[in-house]
Amino acid sequence: MDKEDHRSQIEDKVIVDCYDDEEISGAWDCYMTERLCESFPAKIIGENPEIPVGEIVIVKDNLHQFDEIGTIFWKKSDAYTIDDVEVQWNNEEFDIDINDLEPLDKNNDTLEAIKYWNFWITKF
Repeated sequence: MDKEDHRSQIEDKVIVDCYDDEEISGAWDCYMTERLCESFPAKIIGENPEIPVGEIVIVKDNLHQFDEIGTIFWKKSDAYTIDDVEVQWNNEEFDIDINDLEPLDKNNDTLEAIKYWNFWITKF
């Protein structure tokens, strides 16, 4: 997906009908809360030092992680990108770059939502 696709998806799915920063923050809160609330299986698709490509991991419920770094308020002015998510593999936990993961359930839009958030913070 290119920059314009991300931009139009954010405008259509997240911030539609928002007129100020408070409304935008509330829209992001609703959008992300709906998508970050459960664990799901994913396949490792990118090289990383901990887990081989092709292995299946469980992406853990990461909402608590985002609370800790301050993005729970979903305000662009004091937000952070979400580069890593916590996964479980072989009874161990790892932080993995979201770009190294592909959800096994094609209807799961958690990683897509995180990528939209990162685009919003860095390029929108």
